[in-house]
Amino acid sequence: MRRLSMILMVMMLMTAAVNANAQKYTKSTVKGIANAFISTLQRGAVKETLGFFDPKYVAEQHDSFLEGRTEQFVAEFLAGSYKKGYYFITPELNRIKSMKVKKTCCDLEKDEIYADVQIVMDYGVKYTVRLQLVPTDAGDLRFIGGVG
Repeated sequence: MRRLSMILMVMMLMTAAVNANAQKYTKSTVKGIANAFISTLQRGAVKETLGFFDPKYVAEQHDSFLEGRTEQFVAEFLAGSYKKGYYFITPELNRIKSMKVKKTCCDLEKDEIYADVQIVMDYGVKYTVRLQLVPTDAGDLRFIGGVG
């Protein structure tokens, strides 16, 4: 009986933690993070954008795989397709004309936290990329992407 009580107590505490994070992670929070990332990138502070990414992702993809090539790391993170998926683009960061958050999702039950961002290049190409976020060990939200 005592063991069952302990198990129930742990489950209640975990549920409370999930509920607290669910309130912490909202569409508004996701939009704010995405807009801060966009603002940092648009003012040319490419190295500063690394602070928006999950530290484990930065260590594996940026530091190890890409050997610290920050511009390539961010450009590949913003890569996407346009014209119904027929063309794929990895943008030159200095050629991005504008970026705008079009949609956000924050559904912890489905493990979906993202911002869809429309990117317009200075030569007219327009596409939307999904920026995926995850909660870190510290409890804040950071971007992740593909590795390799």
